[in-house]
Amino acid sequence: MQNINELFLDHDSPAGRLVRGLAAFGAATAGQLSKSTGLGRSTVSTALTELRDTGIVIDVDAKASGFGRPSQLLSLSPGSGRCAGVLLGLGEIRIVICDMTHAVLSDVWIPIRRDYTPEEAADQVRDSLTTQCQSLGITIADLLGVGVAISAPLSYDGKVLNGDVLPTWAGVDLAEIFSTRLDCPLHAENESHCGALAEMTWGSTVGESDFILYKFDLGVGGAIVRDGAVVRGVSGSAAEFGHIVLDPEGAYCRCGNRGCLQTYVGGYHLIRRAEEFSGQPVTIDQFVERAREGRIGYRRFIEDAAVKAGWGMGITSSILNPPLFVIAGKLATIGKAFLEPLERSFNRHTLQHPDLPGVSAPRFVVAKFLGNDDTVMGAVALVLRQHGRIVSPTP
Repeated sequence: MQNINELFLDHDSPAGRLVRGLAAFGAATAGQLSKSTGLGRSTVSTALTELRDTGIVIDVDAKASGFGRPSQLLSLSPGSGRCAGVLLGLGEIRIVICDMTHAVLSDVWIPIRRDYTPEEAADQVRDSLTTQCQSLGITIADLLGVGVAISAPLSYDGKVLNGDVLPTWAGVDLAEIFSTRLDCPLHAENESHCGALAEMTWGSTVGESDFILYKFDLGVGGAIVRDGAVVRGVSGSAAEFGHIVLDPEGAYCRCGNRGCLQTYVGGYHLIRRAEEFSGQPVTIDQFVERAREGRIGYRRFIEDAAVKAGWGMGITSSILNPPLFVIAGKLATIGKAFLEPLERSFNRHTLQHPDLPGVSAPRFVVAKFLGNDDTVMGAVALVLRQHGRIVSPTP
């Protein structure tokens, strides 16, 4: 039988489909695998027997499901493969290596100047990954893949599109730059899309197949998940909710338009208002803490932001009508002071439905991951779920 690296790239064989299913789940029953892959139970059983014999799949603790015999859980062997996730942040790069049971084996933060170039980032990632892999007794070429999360939308072939957080990177061929340094499959995606993948794999939306994620942080981003897959759009820039235009005569946004949602709710905008109010420098963490404490001025800032946030989400709901909204980002950590006026504004600005049996309004949940963990673990999930692949190794 093929090794796990070959199976990951084999989209036709039952064994390859089961390996990718287990990589995404972490652990699952044969029945769950049959449902998720569309394979018949007998086909699943035969392929699992072969995968057990090669040591790629192992049995783990049984799962109790009410009365009767517990269902046997299966997972990939921890030592069968490794994958890495990379977060290209502002002033730092974070790299995580995980095994096939989703256990974190290495977690490294690398400080870097804020205006670093793509080439500098790729060099840092290569050098750090080389060291981390050596400590685990492997090489970069042994990795099942590297996922890269970036604060900008990406085209399907790995080019950076118009991004306001990294404006100088627009048009950069990320795939070419990183592939010349990393000898393994490469995946890359917008950080908010990575956040949705992290929530689907480990967070608040495990088992949910349809939802919309809104991330309110220094900027405003998001993701649309339909039938268990992140919707990327025709160019790769779907769910750029921060650039919904609320006022065409409003303040200039760094994207080039005016009156974008981000100019009212984005952390950069709120920090500027807080600094004008206080006469002192304010960080995003300080803003969040003062808003959470209900300080005069900050309380009003966050209420106004929440009203605009609910307005933007209401527009999104009227168009897409999702069953679930996930609220992520640092502003979500403020709690009721942000979430309650947001939901009231949402209800004012979305399509009203009749009060009939079977007709329900969208649910709201707060994301499990509210810091950078969502982004870097979502970069790992890019590999585990085989999403956003832009480069595979040359045969």
